[in-house]
Amino acid sequence: MTLTASLVLLALAALPLHASAWNIPGHMLSGAIAYQLLQQESPQTIDKVKTVREKHPWYANQWQARFQDVPVTDHGLVLFMQTARWADDIRSSDKQQHRALWHYINWPFKPEGQPPSVQTRELEVVNILTAMAENQRTMTTESDPERKAIALAWLFHLVGDIHQPLHTARSYSLLITPKATEAETKSVCE
Repeated sequence: MTLTASLVLLALAALPLHASAWNIPGHMLSGAIAYQLLQQESPQTIDKVKTVREKHPWYANQWQARFQDVPVTDHGLVLFMQTARWADDIRSSDKQQHRALWHYINWPFKPEGQPPSVQTRELEVVNILTAMAENQRTMTTESDPERKAIALAWLFHLVGDIHQPLHTARSYSLLITPKATEAETKSVCE
């Protein structure tokens, strides 16, 4: 019994490690899923998407180099995976293209029972929903192939982000410490 309790405590102590959320491998997975679905349901779309993405500024310098280590039959899959992660790749390497507010939306969530002193914030005017709409509009109205390719890469990425729960809501509640009084507590974002 003591051994079981010790193992449970050890497991609980190890569980709250740093969460990576929806990191680059997660985006690559969403790109792979999109590719597999299109292969089954609309293979001709894969060629159309490839034609657009070949105009992306990273295609010649970054993505084609990654084809060297994979069979030709997997080039489309690799391209979908690279496209989906691009918006995270540019955070540090291409500040001109990076759009921090495009990755999420903070729908306010205030758990039941929170006092009126816990205030929520309004949504940001620019968020993942406005970014998706803007990039869809660019895809349909833009004549510049490079801008269309960038918009498509953003859409690949944002579809993955919007499926990440930590990219869609902000929780508002009281932070109460054992020694804190009502006056000392404050509204915080969890």
